[in-house]
Amino acid sequence: MKVGIRRLRVAGALAALAMVAAGCGFGTTDAPDRPLRGGPVDPSAPASHDGPSTPPFVDPPIGDPAIAQEEAACAAQQQNSPWYRTLQPFEHYDSGRSSLYPCARFPGSMTGPNVVEAHPTTDVYYSQFDIATRDENDLYVYGGGNGDANPPALHTFVAKVEPGTMKQIWRTYLSDARDNNELHVSGAVDVMADGNIVAISDHTLYKLDGTTGKILIKQDMPTGSSPPNDSAFNGIDAFPDGTIVVRSLNRPVGCTLNGYSSAAFKCPGAPNSAKPSIIGTVDPETFKVLSWTELKGNVLGRVTTSRYQGHDYAYITTPTQIYRYVWDGHTITQDTTWGPVTYTRPGQTQAGAPVIMGDWVVFSNNGAPTQVPLSVIAIHQGDARRMTRMDPTPTLKPGQYSYYYAKVSVDAVNNRIYVMDFGLGTASAIDFRDGRMSLAWKVKQRSNSYITLIGPPDKRVFVNANARSKESDPTKYNPGPIGANYMDQIQWRDARDGGLLAASDFYPPATSAGTVPPGYGGLIYDILYEGRAVVLAVRPEETESMSAAEKKGK
Repeated sequence: MKVGIRRLRVAGALAALAMVAAGCGFGTTDAPDRPLRGGPVDPSAPASHDGPSTPPFVDPPIGDPAIAQEEAACAAQQQNSPWYRTLQPFEHYDSGRSSLYPCARFPGSMTGPNVVEAHPTTDVYYSQFDIATRDENDLYVYGGGNGDANPPALHTFVAKVEPGTMKQIWRTYLSDARDNNELHVSGAVDVMADGNIVAISDHTLYKLDGTTGKILIKQDMPTGSSPPNDSAFNGIDAFPDGTIVVRSLNRPVGCTLNGYSSAAFKCPGAPNSAKPSIIGTVDPETFKVLSWTELKGNVLGRVTTSRYQGHDYAYITTPTQIYRYVWDGHTITQDTTWGPVTYTRPGQTQAGAPVIMGDWVVFSNNGAPTQVPLSVIAIHQGDARRMTRMDPTPTLKPGQYSYYYAKVSVDAVNNRIYVMDFGLGTASAIDFRDGRMSLAWKVKQRSNSYITLIGPPDKRVFVNANARSKESDPTKYNPGPIGANYMDQIQWRDARDGGLLAASDFYPPATSAGTVPPGYGGLIYDILYEGRAVVLAVRPEETESMSAAEKKGK
């Protein structure tokens, strides 16, 4: 399949970032490296609206208003409690963390060549993790939460920005770990059904006015036997009635390293040497903590909720086992009738967040580098004894590593599971029917970002980053921003067969283990670790052989 890459001219001088323009690519295009302009980012500086001139690749807005209206009408019909009816209300769209955005549209052609239009932004949101939408003109960014960044991002914020350009409208700062070195990991920005924003940072939960950014409620979460300074909450989830579910991860006491990696593997003995995590429930109106309990170990993957056979469940993964907790409206407790189930084989490492796929809870392991293959695992919600698994790459060559910091994405309607392996540089699709898994396709693509699925069931599109570098050891890829040694592009693939539909140029690294979120108007936001973004839109390449309908993108 032919892929069109639009090479766009820019007037004025280019000031390249200090990036390595990588050598060996893992995609199927010869897209050029595209440095951003405006000079290296100073993460401590506020966003500027009158800094160096940055000529756009295309004049904003690049979103299609007709597509935006179609997407908004679709979103208004979705049943996605307790989240706002919008394109992207929650970090992985729904509480089951499918990362399937059913109303987001792919404006390109599924059968012919495409071009990618790009608009680089200028305002800086350092170490941004995800975005959320409310109405068509409401776009929010969560950033400043990654202690692994270089320099560390230790002052979390939520910003409201202009869609398409990401010009800042307001910015509200949350927790600040610059002085006390509190464990600092990325949470998320989420929009509840009432239009208010929920964000969590370090061990504090915030409610913000989605219009003004004013902090309405600020509530510290319990941390159990772990000192508050060594506990952080990387994201939330919620039950259909709005009850918020929180879960901590901990850094071993006495370790002064910061970021997710410190809790996962960099501190001595981590993650098992840290105090146990807690799971708790919070009233969505008052933010009062309703119930909490310590877990059976230090949990790294995000908590996932499910309404199954009339019960509200929360699934969490310890370094070797998956547990289920039940919420009865008053207390959250371990469900001793289900599991725990051991999901690791010798040499495998901890799982990412579980994902709900109908009757099944699905996840992948190897959340830290290892030299044994990654597995995709499914366990039945009605019977924990029913487990199936598959290794997309069953055998590793000597010296190879297998790992993926994020999680699987699922398409229950099409019976598909999607997973990356950053160590091997692969993207895989797995058919899952009648409790059996089989490999549908596997292609070369290297990313630690969450996989985004967009479009209706018969035109599903797989979207994710793709890294390339001169560095041959994937465990030494460094997103920087200082010292970054690889570049990323965004790829759009036909989810049915993995065929490449479109690919952007290569830019500085996308946020590591972050989202590749859709926006209204058929947009994809390539949110860069260094704080800026490239806003991307695909359109069909007009050719003489195209019909009139194809030229309109139909």
